[in-house]
Amino acid sequence: MTVIISGKHAVLELLRAKKRKCYEIWVAQGKKEKLLTEIEEAAKRNSIPVRLVKGEKIASISKIDKHQGVAARVDPFIFSSLEESIKAARADAKKGFLVILDGILDPQNLGSLIRTAHLCGVHGIILPKDNSAPLSEAAIKASSGATEYLPIIEVTNIVATLKQLKESDFWAVAAVGETDKSLYQFDFTGNNYVLVLGAEGRGIKRLVRENCDFLLSIPMLGKISSFNVSVAGAIFMSEVMRQRFFRSP
Repeated sequence: MTVIISGKHAVLELLRAKKRKCYEIWVAQGKKEKLLTEIEEAAKRNSIPVRLVKGEKIASISKIDKHQGVAARVDPFIFSSLEESIKAARADAKKGFLVILDGILDPQNLGSLIRTAHLCGVHGIILPKDNSAPLSEAAIKASSGATEYLPIIEVTNIVATLKQLKESDFWAVAAVGETDKSLYQFDFTGNNYVLVLGAEGRGIKRLVRENCDFLLSIPMLGKISSFNVSVAGAIFMSEVMRQRFFRSP
């Protein structure tokens, strides 16, 4: 069984990472762009066939509109082990940082959060097997190839996973709207943390929230209710990265 991914960055990073096998690539005829040239050159180095076809053909293969003129047939995504991800996170001198996505149903938000997590040094993203957007072609494209580098873990029960993480010396932080405790008043250094982000509108499920150690919010100055979840996640992850890597002594 193979799957299709599309988008210039997603296909290029797949070839660079070599995390899973690529069998063939389709490129739209007449497209002359730097990234497409890099894709063709990387495919040639790895003896992967590149087929020049009409854009309509790529659209029919990829099943998404914004395919950017390129698609690839690859092995299915390989999920990581929770135990191995915990071990790797705890081995970091800066301490572990994992993210749980509780009920993120929009593939664009999922992909955006994966991209941000990779860029902010997160050790792994944890997704529930049910009640979550799948790691689809659209989500992978939205991640700009970050899925090929960041460990992503599927679990059957978030509450049980939180308990396992706590037993492994992680503290759980929930991103919520209704608390006076600001993200910027919290120290993310010196301990292992797992950040929990909830779905648009509904937020974090009650039992999941009750199993978190800290509830933090993002201060806001405007009149509307909240940030989009991918933006909120980016703010939280960026603050953790700032404290751990870029804070002045």
